[in-house]
Formats: sequence, C-alpha cells, structure tokens
Amino acid sequence: MAIVNITKDSFSDGGLFMDLPSAINHASLCIKQGAHILDIGAQSTRPGASEIGSEIEIKRLVPLIKEIKLLHPDFPISVDTFHHSVAEKVLNVGADWVNDISGGRHDSEMFNVIAEKNCPYVLTHSRGNSKTMDSLAIYKNVVKDVKNELFNQIDLALSKGINDEQIIIDPGIGFAKNVDHNLTLLRNLDEFVSMNYPVLIGASRKRFIGSVINENDPNKRIFGTAAVASRCVSAGVDILRVHDIKQISQVIIMTKSII
Repeated sequence: MAIVNITKDSFSDGGLFMDLPSAINHASLCIKQGAHILDIGAQSTRPGASEIGSEIEIKRLVPLIKEIKLLHPDFPISVDTFHHSVAEKVLNVGADWVNDISGGRHDSEMFNVIAEKNCPYVLTHSRGNSKTMDSLAIYKNVVKDVKNELFNQIDLALSKGINDEQIIIDPGIGFAKNVDHNLTLLRNLDEFVSMNYPVLIGASRKRFIGSVINENDPNKRIFGTAAVASRCVSAGVDILRVHDIKQISQVIIMTKSII
C-alpha cells in the first residue's frame, strides 16, 4: 500500500504533493514501482496534528481520486479518513477502501457507511486523537490490550452490519504507543495474524524507528523501515503501508524468497 499524502503537515512528506499534478505524478510513480493499492490521505494523523475538518478533506480528495481513476481505472484506491461524510463522498466518486485510523471511534456513523457501501475497511487500533494519544500510551499488557480493544471495535462493526470479509485489522503502530510498545507488537505479530482477519502494518519512517536507529530525519529511516517490513513478511502480515515502494517491494520479494 503506497502512501499518497495531500497534506501540509504530515511528518515525512507534508506539503510535497499538495497540488494536483504532483499528487498524480506521485501516485502514478508508486503504481509503476510496484504498489498494489494507493492510500490517499488529506488529514495528517501524526502526533500533535490539528484536524482540518471534513469539508477540506473532501475538497482535496475528490479531484485527485477522479483523476487517478481516469488514468488508472482499475487500480484500487484507499482513503485515509475518520469522517463518515468523507468516506461516503470518496466512495461515491471512485474510491474502493476506507482506512480509518480511529477504528470507528471518532465518528459513530462510519460503520453505517461502511456497511451500506460494502467496501473493505481498515480498522485500526488507536486511542484518543492526534493531540492526546501520546498521553494514553499506558497498557498492562500491550499485546493483549490492543487485541481486546480491536475485538471490541470489530464486534461493534459487525453489530452495525459490516461483514467479516470487509474487515482488515491494523494494530496501530505509533498510535498511542511508545517505542517499547511498538517493538513488542512487532515481536508478537503472530497474535494479530491469528485473529483471522487480514493484517495491515503501517510503520514506514515512523518516530519509533528514528528512536531506535538514532535518526531524526524521517526520510533517512528507510533501512529501519526495511527491517520492520522484513519482520512483517516473515510473520505473515498481508499489507504493508509504506512511502518507499520500490525499495520495500524488493525487501518483500527477497524476504518471501528466503522464507
């Protein structure tokens, strides 16, 4: 899954693809380099990010989705949003998936839209929001707690009419987790694979990688990201959400060949 951020303040690539031509070029390059799905986001979800609101998200997303679908009509598009109104709008203009980092917590109407549209839905574990999540990184047992909270949201999603086949789970690396929490989750990925839903991991260039390898620049964390990607492949993770498509595609191919 390729990351296409049309945001001003994303932690790694904020502001790079704000205009339509650059965003289209980036999306097309990701497809050429081996992406299987594009994940387009107009709202930064980095720690401390401010919410821009659903209207601005829609204004940014709709033109890009329409253009990509004209150029690549059969290529699947995921939209990274936690607003049901955004999800509904983008699905109506050609998006195929919704990637909700709140796991349905932010907007109680999200599950109703997903059920109605019958689309794939990435249900992510997180706590609080971008402003509060760091203060909520407190767990008795991070693996068990994250699994239990995921199951709670899954049960709620199913009760709203979403089907099991629509759900993809994401343990939420970096969302309300500190460095040790993230590493523990990565060591125990089998616990999430065994939940019998497809698993997505989004760790690309994230802060915890920088902490481990002592690299402040997110754009210089590719080797740390590659190590995480290799671990994910070996554990049976289904989807990797990454910035560096060409390089991580090679990591995936090589790791699969070894195991």
